[in-house]
Amino acid sequence: MVGFDALIGRYDETLRESGIQRISQPLKERREHRRNVRALKHQVGVPIERLGADLRRLRELIRHSEHASATQQAALRQAYDRVLIETCAMLDLPHHLDLPTEGLERDIERLRVEAMLEGHGIVISNIRRHGQNA
Repeated sequence: MVGFDALIGRYDETLRESGIQRISQPLKERREHRRNVRALKHQVGVPIERLGADLRRLRELIRHSEHASATQQAALRQAYDRVLIETCAMLDLPHHLDLPTEGLERDIERLRVEAMLEGHGIVISNIRRHGQNA
C-alpha cells in the first residue's frame, strides 16, 4: 500500500518520518549505551555507592560516640561533613556545609542536606522502612 501511494504521489510525509524513526531510534539508543559504558569505564572519583556507605558508617559512629572525647566527636562530624560535601558535588546539589557555621545552624544544614540526598536516592539512615527487605 505504501509503495502504491508513493507511485501515485500520495506518499504521506508522516509515514516516511515514522519509518526513519523506527530505523534511527535503535541506532541512537546503541550510541548512547556505548557512550554510557565508556563513561563508566573511565570514571573519575569515588563511586556514589561508596559515598553512601561512608555516610551510613560515619553516621553510626557519630550516633554512638557519646563516650568519645570532644576532639574525636568533632573529627567524626568533620569527616561526615566532607563526605556530605563530596556527595553533593557529585550530584550537583546545593549546600552550605562549606561555610564556617557551628552549633544548631550547622546541624540544621546537615539535616537539610541529608533529606535532599535521601530524596535523590542516597540511603543514609540504617533504619528499615516499611516494605524494605532485610
